Amino acid sequence: MKIEIEDVDSCNKKIKFEIPHQEYDTKLKQYYQKLGREVKVPGFRPGKVPLAMLVQKFGPDVKKEVLSNLISDQLNNAIVEKDLRAVGQPHLLDVSAEEGTDISVSASIEVLPTVELKDYSGIELAMKTPRITDEDISQTIEAIRQRKAKNVDVTDRPAQEKDLLKVDFTSKIGDEPFEGGAAKDQIIQAGGGQLIEGLDKGMIGMEIGETRDIQVKVPDDYQNKEIAGKDVDFQIVLKGVQEQKLPDLDDDFAKNIEDKDFTSLDDMKLKIRSELEEYERKEARKAIKKQLTEKINEQNQLDLPEGLVKEQVKFMVEQGQKAKEKAGGQKHDHDHDHDHGVEVTPELLDQYREPAMKALQEELILDQLSRDLESQVSEEELEKEVQNMSQLLGGGNLQQIKREWEKNGVLARLHSRMKRDKTLDAALEKVTIKEEIVDRKDLIADN
Repeated sequence: MKIEIEDVDSCNKKIKFEIPHQEYDTKLKQYYQKLGREVKVPGFRPGKVPLAMLVQKFGPDVKKEVLSNLISDQLNNAIVEKDLRAVGQPHLLDVSAEEGTDISVSASIEVLPTVELKDYSGIELAMKTPRITDEDISQTIEAIRQRKAKNVDVTDRPAQEKDLLKVDFTSKIGDEPFEGGAAKDQIIQAGGGQLIEGLDKGMIGMEIGETRDIQVKVPDDYQNKEIAGKDVDFQIVLKGVQEQKLPDLDDDFAKNIEDKDFTSLDDMKLKIRSELEEYERKEARKAIKKQLTEKINEQNQLDLPEGLVKEQVKFMVEQGQKAKEKAGGQKHDHDHDHDHGVEVTPELLDQYREPAMKALQEELILDQLSRDLESQVSEEELEKEVQNMSQLLGGGNLQQIKREWEKNGVLARLHSRMKRDKTLDAALEKVTIKEEIVDRKDLIADN
């Protein structure tokens, strides 16, 4: 089949082709043969209905359907043969189909623009990595100590700030108790700020077995509107006290950290420094990937098909609606959404056009970049990443997790993210990166 492609502009093509009359005639005869086997006509057995009767009874509808199917098939074949990256369905412009002659067809179609990336090898990027200080290491070790701390019962002194207190309490507004104003065996940290201001600190100094009355003024914006802005009288009974016992900061502490091979406290500090530096370097590299994406986008401004922009706007609006429903605790009805999708009004198009075009441009440019750099994610790489993520989420049957993620779209998004990372890693090898170690305060000031 001879196919002509005419460029209307960078996002629109005109397709012209001819369908030989013989091919149309063959399809018509095949349709009538099928129809004759299926249709029921009084007085005739299935398959024995005369062709002339079928033509007389169904002719116009049959011709219309055969021609429509043939044009649709040939249009799709033309799109594949000419490697047109179509956006949506083609629109028929003209069909010339006189009896007994070849059928001429012309149609228009929106396509993704051809992307020829400009040379980006001259781009220079500044990768600023925060300096790891002794204080950073001390804070990390202290966080590990806190996780390893044990709560020890205390019986020989009053409650102190930061102690864990086991209490029973009742409360009243005037002489009236209120719903939720009583509890037994409640665990509270003295001075921890978990309760209404003044209540937990009011327990400091209590002895086990002591009962203490504490009055507090509840803030006006308190979540329980029944007591907000009012004076509440609490009666507290202290039943137990525990203090947090931190492990000694020594070589034994370092050696007993699970899943680590620290041989001493000094070795622990050295390896934590190395881990923190590696983490910050990875974070800095993520930041310059974003910089590189932005700079390549600036170099390559694309014309985008209007149909694609509308689809992106629709997607963004729908995602926003789902996020609101989720935040509000509403159940999202997928069938309802499928049947009644968002209508992209001119107002919505104006509101979302700029972010939609930015997202589309970045996606198209990164797609072309991955093509140019031949970036691919192997099944083995994807399988390994699924395994790593599933372990972080608590493990489980790997193949079952993979099937579930494939069903709900998580696997496709994971594959896309991995391909994006590989593409940008390869692109970073072609640009100049100036790495600088800076104080964290300077990095925060720059941002």
